[in-house]
Amino acid sequence: MAITNTFTVTIQELDANGQTLARRVASTSDTAATVGEFISGNLATTAESTITLPVAQVRQIWVRNTDSTATITVKWTPTTSSEVTVAVLSPNDQLALWHTTTGATLGASTLKLTASATNTTYEVFIGG
Repeated sequence: MAITNTFTVTIQELDANGQTLARRVASTSDTAATVGEFISGNLATTAESTITLPVAQVRQIWVRNTDSTATITVKWTPTTSSEVTVAVLSPNDQLALWHTTTGATLGASTLKLTASATNTTYEVFIGG
């Protein structure tokens, strides 16, 4: 069964008085997705945690650090490649990968998170 996973972002640049200098809204959808899953979690330790993927190859990943003080290191394995450290997210930072079509080399086959402190909270969306 196909579902649609949509990603929409608004980017604004404001001057010191709050006036909009530049604004872009971008939206993209994967209409051939078969899975979309939100996870709100807690990294209980500072050991690397593997996020269980609902399918072998995910094409959409969104990670948000919802903790107020700790950082989260994000690693994933691009499909047909080797694991890479993608980013270190500070509190409220976000990271997204959003492919809209299927393909043998698109997306990722693993996702791992490592917190800098115990009980670090996060949100993840995984789809494809």
